[in-house]
Amino acid sequence: MKPFLNPARFLRNQLRRRFHTASPGALARTDAFHWRDFTVVEGECVSEAIIHYGIYEPALTEAFLRLVTPGQVVVDVGMHLGYFTTLFAVRVGPAGAVHAFEPTPSTREIARHNTRRCPQVQVHPYALWSASQELSFQDFGLQWMAFNSLSRPRLEGVQATPKTYRVQTTTLDEFRRTLSRPVALVKIDAESAELEILKGADALLAQDRPILTLEVGDAPAGSTASRDLVAWLSARGYRSWEWRKGGFHRHEARDHYEYDNLVFAPESRELTGS
Repeated sequence: MKPFLNPARFLRNQLRRRFHTASPGALARTDAFHWRDFTVVEGECVSEAIIHYGIYEPALTEAFLRLVTPGQVVVDVGMHLGYFTTLFAVRVGPAGAVHAFEPTPSTREIARHNTRRCPQVQVHPYALWSASQELSFQDFGLQWMAFNSLSRPRLEGVQATPKTYRVQTTTLDEFRRTLSRPVALVKIDAESAELEILKGADALLAQDRPILTLEVGDAPAGSTASRDLVAWLSARGYRSWEWRKGGFHRHEARDHYEYDNLVFAPESRELTGS
């Protein structure tokens, strides 16, 4: 469908794939659909999607456009380059607040630059976990930064040797105690560390009952099965949803998950497409 939906963009993307010569890992600038002059990394998967289409993970992006509203407090766990952080900043406006967590120094430096025009954004240099401590962190470099992780990354078929160093962790519950306002939404994209992060958020989930979004996918072997994340949240009164065909639809738990993102809302809240 791409050649018919936007012929000019399709032609530009095909020419770029064939003739673009920038070195993988080099910094570049592009425009996302919601944010001009966004710094990206050549050859990096998230960056390439933004360069080619101006958007990353269209279904999740559209879900956030429905879920995030002016004045809210939003937490972005796994900030990466700040695509969703800047989207949140646009949606919450000057009366809201966005707290973004990114433990990788090189990634965080680019993300800070991308959010420099957002006074409502605060970038935190910690990794989220189930307890406050120092842990070993894997950094795969700029081209593979989306897979940096405390746990087992979803990185298969790629020869990339990570640098390992110690990072300070905190919990969502400890962070919540520093806020004077309730958290409305938490996005978690943490390369197989999602369950540990949720274990450190029991009080937040019980007190604020925020909307959650989680990255799911049952690779690599040995990581927490995604169905266990669904069951863990279900036991705490959360129902899972997915965005498709322009609306939210109730999600039925599966035995196996390919890569996707799910939305979780308190059972008392019915999600719609409006």
